[in-house]
Amino acid sequence: MLIFFYVLTVSLLLLHEIESSYEKEWEILNLPGKITGFLLLHIPIIFIFFFGFYCIVQYPNMKFIISLIIGISGFIPFFVHKVIVNKKECFNKHISKIIIIGSIFSGIGLIILGIVEKIYA
Repeated sequence: MLIFFYVLTVSLLLLHEIESSYEKEWEILNLPGKITGFLLLHIPIIFIFFFGFYCIVQYPNMKFIISLIIGISGFIPFFVHKVIVNKKECFNKHISKIIIIGSIFSGIGLIILGIVEKIYA
């Protein structure tokens, strides 16, 4: 179940990042380097997603730490786009809201499952 929630959370976060390209997030957040900087910023993010999955499968003792990191990451789109920046014209489509709220709930599920794995390991 933990792997399912990991994949779900990462999938929702990646969907958000795809939409971030559409919304030109580098302009919304005033990131340097425009699209090039935005894409370069995502190299380590995507690496962490894939490496985290590898660690969960290969190193069971890492499940708790990876679950916390990615689970907490599920909250980032909400805090960035609805609390910190909150531009009404951006990320306001129904699918955007579903992805953002979905990443929160899947992140919570991932954190809970990571804690359960830690307790019962």
